[in-house]
Amino acid sequence: MEKGGAGSAIVKSIVLVVLGALVVLGVYMALTRTKKSPTEETYVSTVVDEFTTMNLEKNYPASSRKVVETFIRAMQVLYKEQYTTEQEDKIVANIAGLMDQELLDNNVFFEKDIKDDVDRKKKEDNTISNFEILQKREPDEYKTDGRWMCKVDAIYYMRMGTQGTVTVDYTFILRREEGSGNWKIYGWALKEENK
Repeated sequence: MEKGGAGSAIVKSIVLVVLGALVVLGVYMALTRTKKSPTEETYVSTVVDEFTTMNLEKNYPASSRKVVETFIRAMQVLYKEQYTTEQEDKIVANIAGLMDQELLDNNVFFEKDIKDDVDRKKKEDNTISNFEILQKREPDEYKTDGRWMCKVDAIYYMRMGTQGTVTVDYTFILRREEGSGNWKIYGWALKEENK
């Protein structure tokens, strides 16, 4: 009986030593991991970064609704956030990447027009405070001149400086791009009740 008792005491001692070593190792790891070098900076990604680093070739929006949502969110960033001229150029270039080539061909000053609109809205202290895509599912597709098209309705909630917020209803017309199959914005218009 004494032999079993001595063996059991040795096993208990080994287990206690291993547990003690694990506790010491755990405390050491916790202390060294939470310490940051005084020169180490923490960078917080911003909403501006989301649109300046967007790669439409790799991550194009998967649906017509997502294309319109991406466009409106980019405009929301341009109206509201602070950014450099270089960042603005990248955001506007990504917006152009959502557009149908025919729309861009017919509007050679597209990027300048977007920037002018943004400048005007910022001077008037107008921002898109929120928006909604009205379709809860993908819109019906139809063919025009042999190309697939669809319409996506959206509401902007525009804060007009100190005058309050107004709602503006738009209909976006999208056309499926040949080859890639991506939906591209072919145009948009105010709904009749907003004219």
